[in-house]
Amino acid sequence: MNGQFKQHKQCLIALGLIALVGCQSLPTPDENKQPAKPVPTEKRDTKAASGVVITPYEREEIQRKKMQVIVPAQQRKQQFDDGRQLPAFQKLMQKTQLAYKQGQWNEAEAAALQAQRLAPQSAETFLYLALIANKKNQPANAEALAQRGLSYAQTNAMKKQLWQVILKAAQQQKDPKTIQQAQKALNSL
Repeated sequence: MNGQFKQHKQCLIALGLIALVGCQSLPTPDENKQPAKPVPTEKRDTKAASGVVITPYEREEIQRKKMQVIVPAQQRKQQFDDGRQLPAFQKLMQKTQLAYKQGQWNEAEAAALQAQRLAPQSAETFLYLALIANKKNQPANAEALAQRGLSYAQTNAMKKQLWQVILKAAQQQKDPKTIQQAQKALNSL
């Protein structure tokens, strides 16, 4: 039994060697093909392993040109989009104005704050919040809100209203420098 096992083992080793040598003697796929013709230097096509032919562009083919952007007249005249056209914002501002006219400062402030969340860059919300702060006897807060609103104001009418709030707040605080600055700004508008 031991002799048979040795003989069987030797056969397996011999078959393994034959298979190994046989694989090495087979021609590779590249050896079967004819030698490739030299590629002209003008166009260099390279073939990737996946079979995709890659043709690089010559520098002369790539041209950079400046693009001319034409903006329609309607878009040029259009003002900064601060969210005022949203229906929810408009409804909240109506609610703010109504509550302000009725002297309900807390309701007006709550509605203006909600509107400000919808359109954080609307000068109108800052105007009403500043007016409400003045009514609540918070002139420093009113001045700060109006100043912030000025950074978003797009029209002279809005700027004028905000400067009037700043003037009133400065008068309540007895701040001559801010009073003079507000009067100068109002005269220039």
